[in-house]
Amino acid sequence: MRLVLDASAAVRLVMRGEAADKLLDPVSAATVVAAPSLYASEVANALWKYVKAGRLEAETALERYEEAIALIDDFTPDWELATEALTEAVRYAHPVYDLLYAVLARRTGCAVLTMDERLKTLLGQMGINTAPA
Repeated sequence: MRLVLDASAAVRLVMRGEAADKLLDPVSAATVVAAPSLYASEVANALWKYVKAGRLEAETALERYEEAIALIDDFTPDWELATEALTEAVRYAHPVYDLLYAVLARRTGCAVLTMDERLKTLLGQMGINTAPA
């Protein structure tokens, strides 16, 4: 299985949060794990929020960030996806950020692993498979 991993699932996985064990299975089984380059910023921002809330030390956040980056085999630059993502964002009235993951999955024939229920619904509407989590 080829997989697009979104930041919501990656952060849950590296933070060893609820369902982390279930998330590890599809990531480990994937032949390729891909993400748009936005993934790195989204993961970093989510980890910063944990630090800001006092739930994570800065050094640990950096370690978790490196773990999340290491999960990805292939990053696609956002600019390569942005025109199509913008078109789909307008069509579905959904943020471009999420559509970067959807477009990448559609282009590469990957399933998407996400914890974002709204994104899962959108992916279903677009006919894009989601990986079980």
